[in-house]
Amino acid sequence: MPRTGPETTFVRDQNGNPVVGLRIQKDKDRRGNPVERYYTVFEDGGRKYFGRSTDKPAAIFNFRQWEARQKQDQVRLKSTRTTCDVYFDSTAGTGRRVSSQRIDLDAFYAKARELILKDPRTFADRVGIPQIGYLEGLKPPEPSPALKEIGAIYQDKAQITRHERGRSKTFWAEFQKAVAVKTIREITQEHIVSYCDAVMSAGQSQTWIKHRFAKVKTVLRFAQNRTKTPEDIERVLTFCRMLSPPRRNAADPHPIGREDFRALLDIADDKWKAVLLCALNFCMYGKEVADIEKPEIDLTNGTLLTDRNKTGVTRIAVLWDRTRSAIRNAPRHRPSRLFLNRAATPYHPDHIRRGFDRLRKAAGVADTVKFSDIRDGAYTAAVQSGADMTLAKLLGGHATGVSDYYVRRNPKMVVDACKAIERAYFA
Repeated sequence: MPRTGPETTFVRDQNGNPVVGLRIQKDKDRRGNPVERYYTVFEDGGRKYFGRSTDKPAAIFNFRQWEARQKQDQVRLKSTRTTCDVYFDSTAGTGRRVSSQRIDLDAFYAKARELILKDPRTFADRVGIPQIGYLEGLKPPEPSPALKEIGAIYQDKAQITRHERGRSKTFWAEFQKAVAVKTIREITQEHIVSYCDAVMSAGQSQTWIKHRFAKVKTVLRFAQNRTKTPEDIERVLTFCRMLSPPRRNAADPHPIGREDFRALLDIADDKWKAVLLCALNFCMYGKEVADIEKPEIDLTNGTLLTDRNKTGVTRIAVLWDRTRSAIRNAPRHRPSRLFLNRAATPYHPDHIRRGFDRLRKAAGVADTVKFSDIRDGAYTAAVQSGADMTLAKLLGGHATGVSDYYVRRNPKMVVDACKAIERAYFA
């Protein structure tokens, strides 16, 4: 007669050894779905179940605990006591008690530590935690570097400007405050998520967010090969992959108004008058104006010929008479830069922004007006005047497909676009 009923097989532990007395039953539930359960059979035919097959180590552990209780071979521990009765059974599975003694809990944990270090696989099998079986060749871990120490490494060793050093210190301090832990090893995915949420919800610009995320990752990478536990930093860098700024929205230009620009120009000193006129005449951002080299300006022929750092393409412009006059009246410096700050060093973008803010407040211009609005105003005026789009792009520093060789030989081809900007703001 063919066999009916659920199929039964014996269970083996992670080392392939049979777990005597424990079986697995392959059956179906009430809905007809396949299900597997671990169980043992009593002498009278009764059964006791120890869980489903989705957690085999736990089922083996539960079975052995039950088996030990049945044979009065168990460990009785109470966390509220400093000592306990412990029964050691060196013949696991036989049920034969070898020795018993009253020991201190500290001694018990020391014994457990000894067993783990000596034979982690057997210990893992006995307690039903297979992960312990992979703890071979254990070494004491190196102390994890403190976040404060990692920040100090970057401050002391990185080859960066004084301004960038200050920004780095501020951004790293914000990161430390957000994660609220002392060492790298303590940082978890949840800490990085909290930091990300704090920065993203600050209501700042995409650039503001981008600078902070990038600096945190830069500081971590810099310190990775300068500490004894680079794997700790690598783990945190993996978490930091989520630190990416929101996608930039479509361009939304805010061209500066004619009245606002004239108000700024009226109160500007000689240097800032030249800076403002160059930005409008050349369709440039503040940093691009600050990067102009003297050889790139030909005051005799009234042309600008340079490369835009952001795109790497050639850009050209034709100088207005008022722009040439302003450049000649601006303070002169020995270095090759056309403009330098008060300390006679090259401008940083933040220096341009702060200088413009002071000028804007003095002129009574709304604080919604930014230096970048000057470029938006120039580009908008050039396009709206009907100037050829290719020529407007050459003025703005965008790729056009036109040969750089041809462009460099004919910088005055954008004269109409430049005149259109001048008419819009000075007609």
